[in-house]
Amino acid sequence: MFSSSNPYWWCTDISVFAGCLIGGGAAINGALYWYPPDIDFSTGNGWPSGWQSQSTALNKLKARLPYTQTPSTDGQLYLTQVYDVVKQLLTPQGYSSLDINSNPNYKDHVYGHPAFNFKGGKRTSVMDTYYQTSKARSNFKLWQYTLVTGLVRNGAQITGIRTNYTAYGGNGIVPLTAKGRVILSAGAFGTSRILFQSGIGPTDMLTLVQNNADGGPNLPPSSQWINLPVGNNVSDNPSINLVFTHPSVDSYDNWAPIWSSPRPADAAQYKSNQSGVFAATSPRLVFWKTVVGPDGKTRYMQGTARPGAASVTTNYAYNASQIFTITFYLSNGITSRGRIGIDSTMYGKVITNPWFQDSNDKAALISGIQDTLSSMSSVSGLTLITPDNTTTLTDYVNSYTPASMNSNHWCGSTRIGTSSSNSVVDSNTKVWNTNNLFVVDAGIVPGQPMSNPHATYMVVAEAGVAKILALAGGA
Repeated sequence: MFSSSNPYWWCTDISVFAGCLIGGGAAINGALYWYPPDIDFSTGNGWPSGWQSQSTALNKLKARLPYTQTPSTDGQLYLTQVYDVVKQLLTPQGYSSLDINSNPNYKDHVYGHPAFNFKGGKRTSVMDTYYQTSKARSNFKLWQYTLVTGLVRNGAQITGIRTNYTAYGGNGIVPLTAKGRVILSAGAFGTSRILFQSGIGPTDMLTLVQNNADGGPNLPPSSQWINLPVGNNVSDNPSINLVFTHPSVDSYDNWAPIWSSPRPADAAQYKSNQSGVFAATSPRLVFWKTVVGPDGKTRYMQGTARPGAASVTTNYAYNASQIFTITFYLSNGITSRGRIGIDSTMYGKVITNPWFQDSNDKAALISGIQDTLSSMSSVSGLTLITPDNTTTLTDYVNSYTPASMNSNHWCGSTRIGTSSSNSVVDSNTKVWNTNNLFVVDAGIVPGQPMSNPHATYMVVAEAGVAKILALAGGA
C-alpha cells in the first residue's frame, strides 16, 4: 500500500493520506469498526440538541453493515499471541474483557477482540452495501475520475455544481432544479476546499482562490462571500507507538512482504476459502480507559495492539520476529484543535497541527501510557524496546514528530453548531446563510469520537440524511 509504484488509491491533491476510490478511506483503512457510544453525540462533545439519541440511525447501520470479531470464514482467530500477552498486562490493572460492540457505552478499563466490517473473509464497508443498493436506483449516477471544483451560487442559492468533466454541457456544470439540493460529502479536506472555491470560508482562504488563475474567475463576487469558520476546529487523534518484544509473539510482517512474498501456506489458505491470517487486518486487541488531565477534564485513551512494527528505534539487541506494537490514542474529550486549508495552487494542507495544542492533552496521554506500563513486571518475558532505557517516556513523547502522530481521523472542519460565528452548518447540516447546501461527512463532527471513527461517521450520515429529508421544500 505504501510502497507501490502505482498507488492509484491515494488522493494526490492533499497533504495527508486519503483514499480516492469508491468507499474512500473505508476501502483501504485498518477496517476497525466500532459502534459509537452515547457520549460521542453528547452536548459535551459539541453536538447541538436533537442529536443525542442516535439509536434509529445506528440500527439502520447495523442492519446494513454488521460487525464481526471472527472475519475468517472458518470462524477461527489467528495470531492470538499479542492478545494473550497484552491481556496479561491489562488484567492486573482491573480491566475486563468485553464484546466491545455489544457494549458500546463501556469504555473504561475494558479490552476485547477487534471488530471488523468484513463478510466472507473480505472487506465489505460501503462498497458492498450502500453503493450496491444505490447504483440499482434509476436516478443514481456515478461519474468516476470527476472532480467537483466548486458550486455555482447566486447569493444564498446554489444553482449548479461545477466539475472538471467539461464534456457535460460544454462547461462541466450540473444545473440544479428550482427545488434541488446539494449535499457535500468529500471529507474534512475535500468538502472544505469545495466551499473555499465557492466563496464560503475565511477571507484568507477565499483570497487564495480569488488569486488563482483557474479558481478566481469562477468565484462569486466578494459581496457574496460567506464568512464561516471552514477549516477551523479540526481534530485528529494524537497517536504514540510503543514497541515491545515477547518470546511467544509472531511479529508477522504485515506490510509490503505480504503482497510481494507472503507465507505460502497462508496465501494458499486464503486463496482457497478466504480463511486464515489474511482474512483480517493486523490489530489483535483493543482497549480503552479514562484519563484525567491536569485541567481536571476527563478524556479517553484507546490502545490498539498488533504484531510487528512500522519502525523500531532502540539500543537493545532484539529478535525482530518477536516484536509487537501498541498504539496509544487520545480520543473523546480531547481539547486540542488545529486548522486546515489550501495553498495558492488549491492543494489541501494542514495549516496548524491539531495534536497537543493543549498541553493538558499531552499530559493526559502520557499519564495513561504510564498506567498501562505499570504492570509490565507481571508479564514474564515482556520487554519495551521503543522507547528503551536511554530516554524517559515523557521525553519520547515530547520528541515525537507531528507527521508520525497523525492518525488520519480528521473531523471538525465544517463543524455543526447553533451559531454561524463558530460553526459551518446548523443542526440540520445546512450551511449557514445558504438555502440548499448541506454537508454530511466527518467535517461536521464537532468533537473527536471515542474510537476509530468509521461507524460513527456512518451514523452521522444516516442521521444527517434523515434530517435533510424531513425539511420542507426539497425536490
